[in-house]
Amino acid sequence: MYLLALLLTLLPVAASDLTTVILVRHAEKVASTADDPALSETGVARAAELARVLADVPVDAIYTTQYIRTRDTAAPLAKARGIKPVVITAGKTYAADLAKTIREKHAGQTVLVVGHSNSTSNLLRELGVENPPRIEETRYDDLFLYVISGEEPRLFPLRYGAPSR
Repeated sequence: MYLLALLLTLLPVAASDLTTVILVRHAEKVASTADDPALSETGVARAAELARVLADVPVDAIYTTQYIRTRDTAAPLAKARGIKPVVITAGKTYAADLAKTIREKHAGQTVLVVGHSNSTSNLLRELGVENPPRIEETRYDDLFLYVISGEEPRLFPLRYGAPSR
């Protein structure tokens, strides 16, 4: 993901002073009435694409929710990097708790968070984005790069994989 590297070089601070949070919604899921559906074939392909796109990005930690679709979206990158994803239970305080954890435990690092359409926007808000983008239920290709530095934090909305709109 050369664009990611380019964006990071445009920031006027040392890399060690940057905390980078990469946020994605889980990949496409199978049509199901189940509470915890698995990824569809398209979703499995998107999860592999996420690992490819982030192949050259130094990811220090990966966070998912307890749901299969978030865990399976993160799995290809986690396997390639030998990182065990941390599972945070989605719920009322999820976004606030995870934002606090990122600030306290991952300052100066790069973190991937695989969430849901609502939790991704809520986490961005908790991290300091005043008007986070709303993620439609049919969108799976958003990738948000949120960079926290000594200056004002910056949000870079990107896309990855096949368009889902």
